[in-house]
Amino acid sequence: MSNPRVVPFLRYQDAPGAIEWLGKVFGFRPSVTVPGSHGGIGYAQLTLGDAVIVLASERPGEPYLRSALDLPAVSQGVFVVVEDLEAHYEQAVTRGAEIVVEPETTPEGTRVYMAFDLEGQLWAFGDGFEVDD
Repeated sequence: MSNPRVVPFLRYQDAPGAIEWLGKVFGFRPSVTVPGSHGGIGYAQLTLGDAVIVLASERPGEPYLRSALDLPAVSQGVFVVVEDLEAHYEQAVTRGAEIVVEPETTPEGTRVYMAFDLEGQLWAFGDGFEVDD
């Protein structure tokens, strides 16, 4: 695996549950899981293809990193490129994701759908992403 330059990191009230849910519903696989010093998860690295995310349990003394459940709204999300968008979408629907945006084609030509996870984090999945040089 390469060393990505940008890695989203998320906090969850129930990080063990989030790891299980993200695997079952979106297909992420944990590659590293470290218990937290106050219980829960101190650090977990999950992968989906080449995508990498990091998550952990909420921690005492870190009021600036909270679960989306603690917020009135989310102001960002995580975008992940998947090989087969339609199959990924069907899996997410079947396994309980709350779909926010049904699969659609963006003006740039990318197929995308958006969903909330079990704690209200916003996820977008697409069949590609082009970077303009």
